[in-house]
Amino acid sequence: MASRSNSIIKRVLIFALLTFILSESAPQSALITYLPGFSGKFPSKHYSGYVALNKKHNKKLFYYFVESERKPSKDPVVLWLNGGPGCSSFDGFVYEHGPFNFEAAKTKGDLPKLHLNPYSWSKVSNIIYLDSPIGTGLSFSSNTSDYITGDLKTAADTHTFLLKWFRRFPEFVGNPLFIAGESYAGVFIPTLASEILKGHDSGSKPIINLKGYIIGNGVTDEKFDGNALVPFAHGMGLISDDLYEEVVKECQGNYYKS
Repeated sequence: MASRSNSIIKRVLIFALLTFILSESAPQSALITYLPGFSGKFPSKHYSGYVALNKKHNKKLFYYFVESERKPSKDPVVLWLNGGPGCSSFDGFVYEHGPFNFEAAKTKGDLPKLHLNPYSWSKVSNIIYLDSPIGTGLSFSSNTSDYITGDLKTAADTHTFLLKWFRRFPEFVGNPLFIAGESYAGVFIPTLASEILKGHDSGSKPIINLKGYIIGNGVTDEKFDGNALVPFAHGMGLISDDLYEEVVKECQGNYYKS
């Protein structure tokens, strides 16, 4: 009887351990082990898939996640957002700082060749390339109303994505998070950062370890950005001092749509 009880206890413990392992690590079903055009070994683990925001609407955001090639457990997590709105973050993956450089196919019908990028951001960070908002890249919904987006709705959806993503990849929840992007991400990123901080105040779990954000060539405010173009062009030597002084005199600093 004791032997049977010990056997049952062992089975329960093994089941509990397996459940813990499966729930406390990255989902193996999302693991990417092959990409067309690349024949080598990935320098780090890659994952890809969808996070459902609304199961009733079949509303899902697509992500591609590249683990750091250095110390994934310690290095920061970077959420990358391209602009638009509506530009896929695969722009950043393919053309900017992803793990591969793409060599165009030599003949029609062939695949491009992929080479490892020595300057990839994944050398020192874990990167989530996210297609946001709904309708961008591979992100979709079965409800057409979800394609009517706005900055605040996008921020709320992306915050929900992060909460669910960190539950799916709990080993990264303690890593510092940085949100990075370009162009219209100058709007996406501050609104998302605000949404994350509101989530902290309201008790959203897990707690997102937001440490900062990075914006390149950002669009923030149309009028503010527009007025900055003339001083910027002058500072970069694109227009002469004489022309700049004439414009300043005529426009009195109001260059936007003058």
